[in-house]
Amino acid sequence: MPRQRRERGEGAVYYSKSRHRWVGQLDAGTDANGARIRPLVVARTRDEARSRLAELREARDKGIDVRSRHVTFDDVADLWLSRDIAGHVSEESLSNYTSLLHGRISRAIGGIPVTQLRAADVEKMLLEFQELGRSARYMRLARNLTERVLDYAVRRDVVDRNVAAKVRAPAGPTAERYGLTVKQARRLLKVAAEDRLGNLVTVSLLLGLRPGEAAGLTWDHVKLKGKRPTITVAASLRRTPMGALVLVPPKTRTSRRTLEIPPPVVAALRSQRTQQKTDRAAAARGWQNSLDLVFTTEVGTPLDPSNVRRTYARLASAAGLEHLHPHMLRHAAASLLSAAGVPIEDISDTLGHRSVAITAEVYRHPIAPVRSGHMAAMDMLVPRGRPKPEG
Repeated sequence: MPRQRRERGEGAVYYSKSRHRWVGQLDAGTDANGARIRPLVVARTRDEARSRLAELREARDKGIDVRSRHVTFDDVADLWLSRDIAGHVSEESLSNYTSLLHGRISRAIGGIPVTQLRAADVEKMLLEFQELGRSARYMRLARNLTERVLDYAVRRDVVDRNVAAKVRAPAGPTAERYGLTVKQARRLLKVAAEDRLGNLVTVSLLLGLRPGEAAGLTWDHVKLKGKRPTITVAASLRRTPMGALVLVPPKTRTSRRTLEIPPPVVAALRSQRTQQKTDRAAAARGWQNSLDLVFTTEVGTPLDPSNVRRTYARLASAAGLEHLHPHMLRHAAASLLSAAGVPIEDISDTLGHRSVAITAEVYRHPIAPVRSGHMAAMDMLVPRGRPKPEG
């Protein structure tokens, strides 16, 4: 019986004496320079070589670049970081993504060729994170980053499907979000009123600003005149990898928001303006507030987050609180708004979250059905005379 002839492009299987292995070779055409593309697969048996050659042929027929089959997850992650998202996310986000991808994710799956990566590998990685006690948020971020890197590999024809797409991040411990009672909040505000950063505490607590948003507030986004005074959250103060403090765009699109401010905040901002005029006069030529920040040091430079944390810890002790960090004021604002009957939709808008789901997940407090606004709720915290609108 005559030997059946192979179809062109099917590839060949032969035994290599030098390798002591069976080799499958595929003819994948030519590259841009006209050179032949002939990728190899190596196996211990003929059947295994044939099976691997069939997989290689299937990948070629799907349009996948078969020359990329040795490209690892780490290789694709580096390309994704440098070519796909660089310039499209903040420096802080890019730094966080890089740290996680080059850290635990790399140690778990970084050396695996993406063509050989399976959903089970991603699940195993996440389960290892769970055993290490990583938070639910950490595991979601790891899973989402893995999916985004592999999606980039799909778009570059390195693989034909994203194996992380259907993987679910396991449950993990959720960090407790500490709020404040109305009584505790009033005590804190009373203690803070005697401190240089007292106005910052008032504004942060009563408006639920992120620490960077409060520290990055500028006078051109503060409107104290008229019947409805407002502030606009238009930037955030961030530390660059080189250590400099700079203003950057808000965290998300919905983070940029304009908030009507209650009378206690109006009073705090007017007090801050007076304090800053005094500081500027004392500093004379040493004044350095080129960013026109509302909250600064005595010489006009941006507030160092480390110094702010130390001040908050001291204020917490004086107010009889176990602990206090800048972000806790944001948690407290959510708690107080909820306790005052403000619906979750309004709380989400005030805090600048992307969706109500984020507010419900991060700030797990009872949501009352009564519709109200943050103005009245926060105004009740500080029993003082209402300042008259300027102008």
